[in-house]
Amino acid sequence: MYKSLIIFISLFTGLIFSQGFQVLSGDIIQIDDDIFRTCPDLVDSCIYVCSEGEPNPCHPENIFTIVVDSSTGDTVTEGSRFRLHFPWEYEDETANKFVVRASWPCLSPTAVFASGNYAYFDVIGHSACPGTVQASIWYGSDCQDEDGNIGSPECMELVGRFCFAPGDTLDWPEESDQSISTDVCDACWMSSAAWDNYDEGLYSDIVLSPADCDIYDHCHHSEPDTVLCGVGYLDGETVSVSEDIFPFLFELKPSYPNPFNPVTTVRFDIGVETLHTTSLRIFDISGRVVEALVNEKLEPGHYEIQWNASQHSSGVYFIELISGTNRHTQKMILLK
Repeated sequence: MYKSLIIFISLFTGLIFSQGFQVLSGDIIQIDDDIFRTCPDLVDSCIYVCSEGEPNPCHPENIFTIVVDSSTGDTVTEGSRFRLHFPWEYEDETANKFVVRASWPCLSPTAVFASGNYAYFDVIGHSACPGTVQASIWYGSDCQDEDGNIGSPECMELVGRFCFAPGDTLDWPEESDQSISTDVCDACWMSSAAWDNYDEGLYSDIVLSPADCDIYDHCHHSEPDTVLCGVGYLDGETVSVSEDIFPFLFELKPSYPNPFNPVTTVRFDIGVETLHTTSLRIFDISGRVVEALVNEKLEPGHYEIQWNASQHSSGVYFIELISGTNRHTQKMILLK
């Protein structure tokens, strides 16, 4: 039986359509434990978020292809639905509230349900275009303030971020970049990503921030021409809707392996010559600098640097790449 029936839903459509998001938030619906313990028939792929919530936030290198749901009624088009799972328990607390944001019109999300060991929601392919999803699950009790804002200083948040390629990419708008063969799904994959405004949230955590981007591989439908994105920006292609303006490429790529023990390889790109010093530093969870790997002016190129953390204890670390006003940060986990 349903134990919690209250769902606060804000559908950013109609007059607010140009913002390009659907947002659902509220209580997580608890259902019988023996229902939906595994991926049901109507769901084409189950994604288990962040290895039970430990490496977080997620910037998966995968781009999940999903077809557009063209059916009506109770059935769904084959391949048009993903189910995303979060752990039901985290740090001895249970899932309490949720906020799910998905790029519209590319994707449509559902509310969050809970069964057995997981809290989960579905993502449905809605239209042929690049799309992103962000889900925040809050763990604790009464993770909502008196003004209705989801979150609380006493609760903990897990964040899952995902990139989807709905429909045939040849049906995408040309400025969205119809080739995804060389794409990497991270914070710079699509302009106006569903997690763009995470830092503006009342209870956002800087540690969970997806970082900022100056250029993007793909354009969202509502993006103005002034945004640097589209064909040729991050995927190595030279044909572009704005090929006369190839911007400064400054990118911190995912370290590998991650989690690691005790050595991981840090990769980053310097796209064009810059007068600024490039800084590459490692921080611990308290914000203390534990290693300074680079502090010099670098020539344009691809760089790989190994960090040997044998002298450090297990835990969460952050790597920060800075050059001028450009700053990228990523999370690493040392497991010994």
